[in-house]
Amino acid sequence: MAKLLLWILLLIAVYAVWKVWFKIKINRTFQQSCQDIANIVQDPITHKAPRPVEEVVEEVAEYEQQLFDDIAEIFLSLKVSSRDPEDAETIQQEVLNKMPAKAHTQIRYLDLGEWSIYWCFYEQSLEYYVGKYGIFISHVDRFGQEHKYNNSEQF
Repeated sequence: MAKLLLWILLLIAVYAVWKVWFKIKINRTFQQSCQDIANIVQDPITHKAPRPVEEVVEEVAEYEQQLFDDIAEIFLSLKVSSRDPEDAETIQQEVLNKMPAKAHTQIRYLDLGEWSIYWCFYEQSLEYYVGKYGIFISHVDRFGQEHKYNNSEQF
């Protein structure tokens, strides 16, 4: 029985030594890889530097920008005054169908029954906001100028 206990203790000791040796080896390998990375960063002349990241620039056709501004101008001139949140999707789709294909839109439902529809096309935007103090429409055109309409009748 004593021999069996000694063998079990010997196996546990061998296992513990193997685990410690394995962790030391992994730690040394990790330290070496960190040192190699530090050398690359500190001494870029001796090592090849990574290629610079090229910025992707999308060209926007002027007629698309003009189209967005024209649709926004028409929307402002219509002076839409719907306060019902159920009309939001209808208004959103009617305007979006006339806009350039890459235009994005979002409907936000806020607290206290307030909601808004937001359309954007690169740097241009159009927002229809229905709030507690009335209806507000704002448009930022392709030149960065803001145009506003508000119907500030309270509910």
